[in-house]
Amino acid sequence: MQAATRYNKVISGTLVGGAVWLLALALHWSGWLTVTELKTLDHRFHRYADSTKAGNDIVLVAVDEASLESYGQWPWSRDRHGYVVHYLKEAGAKAVVFDLLFLEPDRSGEEFDAVFAEEMRAAGNVYLPFLMQDERMPDGNSSASSTQEYPPDIVKKATIALDDQTPPPTGTVSTYTGAKLPLPLFAQAAHGLGYINLTPDIDGTTRRLPPLAHAKDQTFLHISTTVARDLLQADRASLHHRELRLGPVTIPLTAEQDMVIDWHGSLENRVYPVYPIGAVLRSYTDMQGGQPPLLDPALFKDKIVFVATTAAGTYDLRVTPLSPFAPGVLIHMSALDNMLRQRHLQPASWGLFAAATLVLTLATAWAFMLMQSQWVKAAAIAGLAAAYYGLAVHAFTSHGLWLDLAIPEGALAVSFATAATVEYLTEGRQRRQLRTVFDKYMAAEVVDEIMRNPEAIRLGGEKKELSVIFSDIAGFTSISEQMDPERLVELLNQYLSAMTEIILRHRGNVNKYLGDGIMAIFGAPRGEPNHASLACFAALDSQAELATLRERWKTEGQPEISARIGINSGWLVVGNMGSQARMEYTVMGDAVNLASRLEGANKFYDTLILLGPRTYELAAGDIEAREVDRMRVKGKQEPVVVFELLARKGGLPDERRRVIETYRIGLEAYKQRDFKTAAAQFEAALALDPKDGPARVYLERAEEYLIAPPPEEWDGVYELTSK
Repeated sequence: MQAATRYNKVISGTLVGGAVWLLALALHWSGWLTVTELKTLDHRFHRYADSTKAGNDIVLVAVDEASLESYGQWPWSRDRHGYVVHYLKEAGAKAVVFDLLFLEPDRSGEEFDAVFAEEMRAAGNVYLPFLMQDERMPDGNSSASSTQEYPPDIVKKATIALDDQTPPPTGTVSTYTGAKLPLPLFAQAAHGLGYINLTPDIDGTTRRLPPLAHAKDQTFLHISTTVARDLLQADRASLHHRELRLGPVTIPLTAEQDMVIDWHGSLENRVYPVYPIGAVLRSYTDMQGGQPPLLDPALFKDKIVFVATTAAGTYDLRVTPLSPFAPGVLIHMSALDNMLRQRHLQPASWGLFAAATLVLTLATAWAFMLMQSQWVKAAAIAGLAAAYYGLAVHAFTSHGLWLDLAIPEGALAVSFATAATVEYLTEGRQRRQLRTVFDKYMAAEVVDEIMRNPEAIRLGGEKKELSVIFSDIAGFTSISEQMDPERLVELLNQYLSAMTEIILRHRGNVNKYLGDGIMAIFGAPRGEPNHASLACFAALDSQAELATLRERWKTEGQPEISARIGINSGWLVVGNMGSQARMEYTVMGDAVNLASRLEGANKFYDTLILLGPRTYELAAGDIEAREVDRMRVKGKQEPVVVFELLARKGGLPDERRRVIETYRIGLEAYKQRDFKTAAAQFEAALALDPKDGPARVYLERAEEYLIAPPPEEWDGVYELTSK
């Protein structure tokens, strides 16, 4: 039955996990959680971006506020850009990349354009940006400048041939109607051209850029791709569905053929060195005048130098994962850095996403269904969530792999909630019913054990060594005749409630109420190795509590109630017995019958608590007790040694201990048929405590045997002929 229950839980977990997985796939396909997923990517950049991975050969020459204060209002005449190019060439820069558009002639005069063009031509390492356009006139013709207006050598600077010699089909890369290239004078002088169009994600943050664009049957290059092409000496490119091969470099792409940028930092935290353009111009002037330049030319030797505006109001603000106010040039610099060092961020494939999400949903549902402890369930599921997060971070930082976080972790949470709901509606209801039944009779921790293993609660039982208590009110019949039913029930309920609480406190369970009596079990259903001691402690505390109740009842005019208790231990069959329609958790066996007989035997010895021999044997190290008699109970041939429970170990007062020691000496003499000595000792015990019942019983027997000695075969066994 347990195997079948476990099998059913596995099936339920599979159904829950599978259903949530299908929901996750639908959400992924719909794109409803795209923004949430993008924010989890931003979190990874914020938390784990490593500025030490940024290339140290990329720098920025910035048109900043200080430079504008020194050289006047923007835009400047273009001869100054020529001076910057001249200085950087002399300094040994590997490439100079402008993020400034030069689409119109200089308003200050053509001679300034000529200076700039001449310096670019002389340097031979300058790259200029342009724009891809998708604007049409009312007649359907493009308003963008056609590349056919430029000589082929200029177009070649902005385009690349693909290996298959065919333009990429529409939809595989960004497609435009035309390109707006720089002025022909500048385009001719520049070493390379590249577009700077950027399209942010749907939340307005730029995380990717298209390395290629298509227009007029030509494949155009982003400016970062153009620079990478030349530095990598790649004359041709190969474009496949999810990757771009550029010489020795393979760039992973998204399904939309975009490159996801692996950000290493922002300009605010100096991920790339930044130098004011004013300082560069000052250095150029110093060099021309034969003076030491303000900026050491070694700062730019073998560097890729980007030139762009960073002064407020002069550049196109962009939102990046690491900054809400980033100049667009940082995007181009980061993209080029990724290309040259092959540090790319690759989105995980759909198949990997589906597999990871399926593992999470099934593992979560199975963990919840199969584990018993709620704390273990929560820890296991939290561990799954943390493990997947750790996996995603490791893939991000060490392998450049972008694993989805939002939907898989969300699917895990939904699987948890769904499994909890299913359990609440099915097993939870059964557990609540079981708890409702058992809570009234068993200690809380015992009920918890049953709840952790509810499949064990079935028709049938098992053999265990247990301890059983029988407790009964002495003279209850006469008490009930003196009271009206309402008062009797109230008094009885007070007594039973107090006794039950004590039994539960000692991890016993109340098996049944027998009118004014109680039957309790210790050691089941949860195994308690010290069940005998617990039963004895419960009996002692019950008598102490009853003494307190008697004092209160006396002041209220209620009758004084005393109770007799019998305890026995032994091997019993314990479990649910009855029928499938109605079952009761109980015990069966000879040890139960003896416990019942011992409870009744108290009245013959004027004792309160009697123990069977196995109970005394198991609990001897924890209790104070004395032998009462060798007794043969009704229905049994074998005699048993019965003990009176007196106190916890070490809890017997000195005066009481003297009574017990005197009694013990008398009992030994009695067993040796020395009835005269025995009678004297029992008289001495009664002198110390006139209410000592066993001493009085044995004194009477000893006196009888002094008059009429027992036969030679006498074994000292007392025959108990009634309950």
